[in-house]
Amino acid sequence: MQDVIVVGAGPAGSTAAEYTAKAGLSTMIIEKDSLPRDKTCAGGISSQALKHLDYDVPVNLVKRQCFGARVLYGNQVLESRSDELIASMVSRKEFDNYLTTKAVNSGTKLLQKTRVKSLDIKSNHVEIHTTAGVFKTKVVIGADGVNSVCARYVRAQLKPDETAFSLASDIPLSKEYIDMNYPDIVEFHFDKIKKGYGWVFPKDDYVSVGIGGIDAAKSSDSLKSYYEFINNFGFDYIKPSGHFLPIGGVERKTYNNRVLLTGDAAGFVDAFLGEGINYALMSGRLAAETVVDAFYKNDFSKAMLSKYQDKCKHEFGDDLKYSYIVSKVFYRHPDIFAKMLATNEKMLYRFIHLVTGNSGYPSFIKWLVPRIPYYTAKNFIPL
Repeated sequence: MQDVIVVGAGPAGSTAAEYTAKAGLSTMIIEKDSLPRDKTCAGGISSQALKHLDYDVPVNLVKRQCFGARVLYGNQVLESRSDELIASMVSRKEFDNYLTTKAVNSGTKLLQKTRVKSLDIKSNHVEIHTTAGVFKTKVVIGADGVNSVCARYVRAQLKPDETAFSLASDIPLSKEYIDMNYPDIVEFHFDKIKKGYGWVFPKDDYVSVGIGGIDAAKSSDSLKSYYEFINNFGFDYIKPSGHFLPIGGVERKTYNNRVLLTGDAAGFVDAFLGEGINYALMSGRLAAETVVDAFYKNDFSKAMLSKYQDKCKHEFGDDLKYSYIVSKVFYRHPDIFAKMLATNEKMLYRFIHLVTGNSGYPSFIKWLVPRIPYYTAKNFIPL
């Protein structure tokens, strides 16, 4: 029997596994795919997310560092740079594999190409039924994404309006072209998909291009929107991969007897930007800390593990809640707010600090609300 089994080898799962293994708990990761595996993601790790790591990301994993943002809405374009790093660009395939390798090097066992089918929560352990047989553990950390099997034993399944969808691909380009057009800048297009945005995130010799939105999952023409988006640049068409993600900011239960949920499985995703790596790293660490404490007290009850949800709420609950509010207001009135973002340097400055994670949504809203009447009126005056 294992002390801890982590389901899923993404950033949340690998982070949790590394912590519990280092604490001396026998730990196993069960991953449905063969690693390394591709992941639909823009691949930007915010400066705030990097601060949560107790190590430096190896230089060879960083494809480019970005210090600026360019926002487009209609024929409006605004660009701004920061003295601080906005994000480090990585390949999620390489970055996730690096985190998993760190967990394995800390003593974690890794079982790949194995799907979890169900959990059977007993009084003194959990039986995990998989395609490779039954495994027993004292605690399960569910880090198995938006369609989490583990979540079925904690909360109700996500409703369609609680999920978003993205389409993205990596498009090879010459380094010279990228250096000229996207030297150290990330690009956001707020007029390419309803209730969402398109992005161009530069790497070394390719760009990650995609669209995503809170209505995209319900849109039958999302693929058409993606094709039109990349066609604007004259990029070669590469079939994109799609990915659902939870809309964060809706309070959901993340614990049960002997089970915790982290990352996307817990719904920890920024509802406005769709960013989840930062919350995956934080929640993975907090889940591990809670589990280690549970072993120390020999208490794996709901009451004990509920402390994990309290910790998450304290560390980033307000940000997720207000990201949901911002997404609802912003995407309902893009003619006001997206245009404002693409024309007002002060708002773009605030937006950049949101992207970096150095400023939270509560302070962004506090700054924005008093200015809404003025910019709403100004919206009717041609700029």
